[in-house]
Amino acid sequence: MARLCAIGAGLTAAIAGGSAARAEDKAGAVALFREAGALIDAGQPARACPRYEESLRLYDSSNTRYFLADCYERIGKMASAWAHFLEVAARVRASGDRAKEAKARERAAAVLPKVSRLTVVVGAASAPGLEVKRDGTPVGAGQWGVPMPVDAGIHVVEASAPGKRTWTARVEVAPGGATSTLVVGPLEDDPASGDAGGAGAPRRTLALVTGGAGVVAVGVGTALAFAARSTFDESSAFCNGDRCDRRGMDIRDSAVARANVATVVFGVGLAAIAGGGVLWLTAKSPAKGASIGLAPAVGGALVRGSF
Repeated sequence: MARLCAIGAGLTAAIAGGSAARAEDKAGAVALFREAGALIDAGQPARACPRYEESLRLYDSSNTRYFLADCYERIGKMASAWAHFLEVAARVRASGDRAKEAKARERAAAVLPKVSRLTVVVGAASAPGLEVKRDGTPVGAGQWGVPMPVDAGIHVVEASAPGKRTWTARVEVAPGGATSTLVVGPLEDDPASGDAGGAGAPRRTLALVTGGAGVVAVGVGTALAFAARSTFDESSAFCNGDRCDRRGMDIRDSAVARANVATVVFGVGLAAIAGGGVLWLTAKSPAKGASIGLAPAVGGALVRGSF
């Protein structure tokens, strides 16, 4: 309780120096901060984190952000904890407080190995105007195929494009630094949309598009496989057989992650080529249109103190 009071006093002093927030918001931020600290002391971090979040919303303080990161770590939200610790380090560095910066970076480094990642692969599914979202947040093209830090648990990925039906999948990301992979399947035409091509594209055209996308995916998978091999070879400078130092282990882990993505992309490409072949062989003269969908593939294993 003595530590809590000291921390609360420090937050109060920090808030008193600001003028942007309204007085009642500042007071509310202090009250929520203290209540969150009491819940942490009582061993109830799951109840404390929302208090810290609301306190931070009312008044953005590096002190509050630090203890919110600590709370996230306690409940297993490692990606969020890591991001907040790094944000705190950047902010206190700007203020010249090197001791707090070192503490925040130390906590971030300790959390990093426990941060899980999700790779969203978009290859054969690509369509004009394609938009991908994870839990409602846009996933830009720069993130496609890259293992991105996420909190462990269930995540919902959506893909949409003009004239197409929205594609949705749920993926469970395991804790403890696991990496999962989700492949966005080809989007089906939406007959109700005027952008879907009237009565629908002819089956042979769809076969060509699907098969061509499959060829592209196979090429991408092959390139990723070569890149994974090249990355693995780089570890030889830091390894003696199967014994590696930390740098060598990191390089080999990166190579394995790339190889896993390459396997998934290559498999999806082969499936798309096969689907295109079936469509071509079963095509008749112009019909009402057809579409083929590929099922999503999910990879991977589907101390509070003063600051």
